[in-house]
Amino acid sequence: MISGMKRPYLMWLAVGALYCAFVSPRIASAGEFPKNQASLDAYIRDYILKNPSIVRQALLELQQQEDGDHAREVLRGYRKDIYGTNSPEIGDKAAKITIVEFYDYNCPYCRASYPRLKAFLKTHPDTKLLLKDTASFGKDSEAVGRLALAANIQGEFAAFHDALMSQKGTMTNVRALDIAKGLGINIERLKADASSAKISEALDQTRLLANKLNVTTTPLFIIGHNGIVGVPDDFDKQLASYVDAVRTAGCDAC
Repeated sequence: MISGMKRPYLMWLAVGALYCAFVSPRIASAGEFPKNQASLDAYIRDYILKNPSIVRQALLELQQQEDGDHAREVLRGYRKDIYGTNSPEIGDKAAKITIVEFYDYNCPYCRASYPRLKAFLKTHPDTKLLLKDTASFGKDSEAVGRLALAANIQGEFAAFHDALMSQKGTMTNVRALDIAKGLGINIERLKADASSAKISEALDQTRLLANKLNVTTTPLFIIGHNGIVGVPDDFDKQLASYVDAVRTAGCDAC
């Protein structure tokens, strides 16, 4: 949506773009336009009125460019908060390309995307997954999120995360502990770490970052300068495209 404040500015840019794209080349190639300014302005106005879709497309492209520039600026500003933390990772730690995911263990779309992410990491060994648990689905989610972060302290995060994301129904503290037992994780240490101030601080930092970035839904993925909200039909295509963009051109926000 283009705000009322942005529209006049973008309209002028759109008119300028239309002039350069459609008017100037024709003047240069064919002397068919009036040579005085008033007549030329009238021609441009008439052209725009007869072709409103071109203006809409120009406005859309300008808005997308403006939004993209703003996103880059925001991501650069929070680079350390996004990447310079002790958030759990899945994949080769030396991988050059990082996919950041904001998620919740009781988010059905997060679970739906996980097998596709897992397969992508396997076929793209230069990528890794950096996980930010928002624990935004209530007390059960927070309890499970604490256990997952505690499992990370024991070096058991990847296996625990994989098991949690493979379940159906509401994931609770009791269910998560049963899964941890099955994986051979030290349960007493897990409980102690999960209730520690360190884990509380980690969750608070993730929630604060999510608020700063206006993360209102999960999953949300950040790949370089681009983001994916939810699990769109072309999720795999978008993911591959954004990863390839970082691989090819680098990223000043990563």
